[in-house]
Amino acid sequence: MKKSLLYTLLLLGGCALAACSDKDDAGTASGREFMTMFRCDNNTGKGDYPTDPYACHVQDINDIHLYWYGVNDCAGYEIKMALQPNVSSGLAEDWENPKHILLDTIVGPDVLDMVIKDLQYSTDYRFAIRTLSKRGEGYHSNWYGYGNGRQWAEYLGLTTGNRYEVPEVIIASDVTKTTLRVNIERKAGESGTAAEVAEFKTHFSTVDFNGTESWKMETLTVEASPSSPDAQVPEKWRKYRLTSEDFERGYVDIDGLTQNSVYLINAIDDDIPVAVDACYNTLAIRMDGEARAPIVIKHVVNDPAGSTITPEEAAAATQYQACRLDSIINKYNVNSALAEGQIFYLEGGKTYYFATNVSLYKGFTLKTNPADLAAGKGRATVLLNGMYTTGGNVNSCNFMFGRQPQSGENPNVRINIKALEFEDIDFNCPLARNYGDQEAGAGNATGNYFANMYSNGMGIQVQRFLVKNCSFQGLVRGFVRVQGSAVKVFENFIIENCDFYNDGYYNNKGGGYPWIAGDGKQPKSNVFKHMVLRNNTFYDSPFPSLFNDANKNLGWPASVSYDITLENNTFVNFNTRSTGCPIFNLRYLPGGSKITVRNNLFILTKQAGDSRNMYFSGMDIRTINGSGLVFFDIANNWSTNTHLTNGQIFSGSAFSAKKNSAGAFGDDALLSGRGELEVHVDDISPEELMTAPNPPHLSGKDIHETDNLNGLYYRQTDKVRGSNIFKLGIGAPKWRTGAK
Repeated sequence: MKKSLLYTLLLLGGCALAACSDKDDAGTASGREFMTMFRCDNNTGKGDYPTDPYACHVQDINDIHLYWYGVNDCAGYEIKMALQPNVSSGLAEDWENPKHILLDTIVGPDVLDMVIKDLQYSTDYRFAIRTLSKRGEGYHSNWYGYGNGRQWAEYLGLTTGNRYEVPEVIIASDVTKTTLRVNIERKAGESGTAAEVAEFKTHFSTVDFNGTESWKMETLTVEASPSSPDAQVPEKWRKYRLTSEDFERGYVDIDGLTQNSVYLINAIDDDIPVAVDACYNTLAIRMDGEARAPIVIKHVVNDPAGSTITPEEAAAATQYQACRLDSIINKYNVNSALAEGQIFYLEGGKTYYFATNVSLYKGFTLKTNPADLAAGKGRATVLLNGMYTTGGNVNSCNFMFGRQPQSGENPNVRINIKALEFEDIDFNCPLARNYGDQEAGAGNATGNYFANMYSNGMGIQVQRFLVKNCSFQGLVRGFVRVQGSAVKVFENFIIENCDFYNDGYYNNKGGGYPWIAGDGKQPKSNVFKHMVLRNNTFYDSPFPSLFNDANKNLGWPASVSYDITLENNTFVNFNTRSTGCPIFNLRYLPGGSKITVRNNLFILTKQAGDSRNMYFSGMDIRTINGSGLVFFDIANNWSTNTHLTNGQIFSGSAFSAKKNSAGAFGDDALLSGRGELEVHVDDISPEELMTAPNPPHLSGKDIHETDNLNGLYYRQTDKVRGSNIFKLGIGAPKWRTGAK
């Protein structure tokens, strides 16, 4: 389809060229051609497709239709396409790197649209275009599309739709350093429910094999993952033709692979002409290897042998006496000489920092050297940047679960990660700003986390995620968040003996994301499969909730259920800013889920003259899907005796509430009885129990900030020792000692 809009009409129409710099669109001043643009709502103001029928858009799930403005008397147009992660910097050097470009084509002056067909599903693409001059290179227009995503009118990004469900016909087992077994599961009738099999057949063919209807496949492909670029693949396995003997045996043994490396394995129906539709499920398998002895990361400030850094970063590193850490972890991710599970020691009492986000797709342990702890040097500190600002914004960094797919890579592949463990570390983002800082004119609240995920990131299967004996400050928008359409599963998610303070307060009500923000899109995901929060302290850090999965009513399969344990934690002023911020904000649960809440200490406290609200909400659970079964093991939770509502610590949404909470369910669901749903009130105030529990600031931008948590240690008095809180071991045990 052609479109006769001309660039001169665009100028007369006052469309959003003001977002582009003068040098970009002032064609006549420089002698260059006028710069064209792709049509999208950011520069037309006419809405997205189909409201604007000429807006660039995704069609037929994984085709992209581009439209652009015509320029009179030009020679044509040059169009580039790249993956979002490779060019999102907005830097010309990235767009001009041939390794990043998936498409670079020239069309004539009368062509004002293009359809790019059969792209990878669930993939975020970016596009750039320039007008070509009849006078040659020096007169072509500047590029439209090099924006980094923050200049909304200067870039075009489109994300293809999710692929349909496919049968899982290959499964890996018996993985060694250099070999693995690919098990073949071809029987159509065993690949899902009758409805699922019928849907599969709309995309794949079946054949008769020994009297059994079986999925049709001819080829097995093995290739190195982009995360293991040096991995070897014997020629035999690059495109292996499956035989009758393989199908009879039910497996193929692959050999000659490289230890510690990741391989992608596909089963292909050769009669399907489109590559992205021809493969069934994809396996991403990491080969075994032998982990080395723990590696001590020596503390060196501005190491001349390290990664290149900016002068601003070098000055900040000097100021904080911090050693760069992210480049070391990033190199480990792609180093096949280092096996998954490597332990890294940080020097006790020293400071390290991240300059960039760190992708988590190869398991490791990061901890303070135990020898330094034993020597009294204290824990290492890791700064998630927050050391300096750029353009008025705080430079913050996060861990990022998984990674973004690379060219030609199936984004629906699930990355298997054995264990991610963090121990004995103080994490901080020292210059992070919250809503109080924003209202005081210091700048926008910082949108940072401990661990986030790219919206277009690949799926992950984490066997163990452990955070132990750590502290966290300066996390404003959230703690852990997953997102995107891929499957995310955490087999074990454990937070133990950690302290959280000076966090949250992203907006006036606390805002941001929950402490743990689960998946609201993919019903096969399960962040809460086996989640344990034990012996932690949460101090006056307002977030919307502790547990949340976006409150989406998903069609969870029967295999998905939540198992959340919250025990022996101390909560001081969890979120006092809003009535609608419960600890458990899980309105819809998959059937068979269990929530355990035992031995926790809940405190609301403030000093005289402090006018802040004292809101506190417990639980919002409304509907149980699937089997309809749910179990609550709630018992032996206690509070101090101040700021009670109707005799309870919760001002609303108590565990015992008869609507939208545990109290709304039958006695069979309440494993410890209905009476234990109420939080017991001990006859002791926060000031009697602890040495100095009150927030130190009455108001202003620092209202939710404190220097340390030393005021939470228990007083060593007869009243404290005689209290139920003390005698029953309620709350985080570290505060019982009265050590400080």
